[in-house]
Amino acid sequence: MHILKKSSSLILLIAIGIILTACETRTSSEDSNQSSNEPVIQKIVDWHELSPDTTFDTTNDVSITFWHRMGASSQLIVQRWINEFKVLYPNVTVLEEKVATDYNALSSKVALSIASGTEPDIVESYPDHVARYAQAKSPLALNHFINHPTLGLTQEEVDDFLPGLWNEGQSYDNAGTILSLPFTKSSEGFFYNKGYFELHGYVVPTTWDQVFTIAEDIKTREADAIPFGYDSSDNLFITASKQWGAPYTGYNANTGNGEVQFNNPQSKAMVKFFKDKVDRGLMITRDLNGESFTSDIFKTNQKLYMYVGSTGGTRYAIEGMQAGVFNSGAFKVGVAPLPSKDASVKAQIQQGPNINLLKKADEQRMIAAWLFAKYMTSAENSAQFAIPSGYAPIRYSSYETALWTNYVNAIVDNPTTISQAVAKLVKEAIEMFLENGDIFFTSAVFNLSSKTRTEVGELLTKILAYKESDLDAFIDAEYQDSFDFIVN
Repeated sequence: MHILKKSSSLILLIAIGIILTACETRTSSEDSNQSSNEPVIQKIVDWHELSPDTTFDTTNDVSITFWHRMGASSQLIVQRWINEFKVLYPNVTVLEEKVATDYNALSSKVALSIASGTEPDIVESYPDHVARYAQAKSPLALNHFINHPTLGLTQEEVDDFLPGLWNEGQSYDNAGTILSLPFTKSSEGFFYNKGYFELHGYVVPTTWDQVFTIAEDIKTREADAIPFGYDSSDNLFITASKQWGAPYTGYNANTGNGEVQFNNPQSKAMVKFFKDKVDRGLMITRDLNGESFTSDIFKTNQKLYMYVGSTGGTRYAIEGMQAGVFNSGAFKVGVAPLPSKDASVKAQIQQGPNINLLKKADEQRMIAAWLFAKYMTSAENSAQFAIPSGYAPIRYSSYETALWTNYVNAIVDNPTTISQAVAKLVKEAIEMFLENGDIFFTSAVFNLSSKTRTEVGELLTKILAYKESDLDAFIDAEYQDSFDFIVN
């Protein structure tokens, strides 16, 4: 039995996923008989029919390729896994290759390889990338691999994955098609100057109103301060949409197809809330800060005392600060879940790449790729990959491994060096991620979702920077222009 408890709401999410997985795409004759109020179940790709009797032939050699954009330290870990996997399956050769330095370039490289028939077997990916590949019907649906009696995962193993992370693999349609496995995951954290908060008696905020009440109080002492920062405009728009109950992207109940939904009054009200805070000098974003991360201002211990940034970049809340600031003893960093519009309705986006498999004509080759994907996402390997990177382990049992236990036990409660302070904060950020798994969400993913994400970030920045009159008319026009640009 796992020491860590899962909430009933998370278990419900898994149950919903299992129910959806049992659904099949309707034929045209079924559509004609269905109730007009009954949603259409639409698969993004066909599920590969892996027979329950299928076995992996370990007598024939097979080679598979894994494409990624990892840095050197992460790549070394993967190379170690490949050597270990070779001991388990001597007939499988895994060829890993760093084919790009960023995710967008990786996605473009994969898309081109699909067009030329030279695509890899496994890819490090974001959901929007997989939706792009799905236009060519290239991703391999993992449903029958996961459910296979000997090659798959048991229900206990499925339940071992943090549910919000596992469910992201089913965000591509309303039929429960599973196209990816969680790999290196993060979210956003609310980072705050703990020393400054203690000095002035501030309580860690749980709502946006509380954030800006603190910001207003800071401005009474420091007129030139911009107390709060948010690094990602894209994430701010998407997460706040969820918190405000404003549709962003979703699936049409009548067709089952993905659709762009952000052009609505609730969304505009949400944007105006943050626009007001920017106009009053209480808030800044990375885009409004000349593309500089707000953590860079934060760790000067002046002017900006709270920001939202990726938990995968937790170390940057401390690393790079001046020695005099750290050694003063006044600068301490805390991390908490994101504030919400309503403290009782919390929501924040999850981030970080997954891994997905691509279809091949050779079923044995796909099985080999599946087995290596399983190996990469094991509890031990997830913990091993997470500790140096700051990304969260993806399985509950990862937090019970000797690797994780030893890491936690080595944390210094009262750090005296920057490296000790970083290690402590990374642990706290990962634990924050783990303990709040029921508030993480994934937006609907389809062929326009990546374009939508980029566009709404730019839309938000334009509105936040707007200085003229007739704000409502400007917002209406910009929303419509962005919507038309995406869908046309």
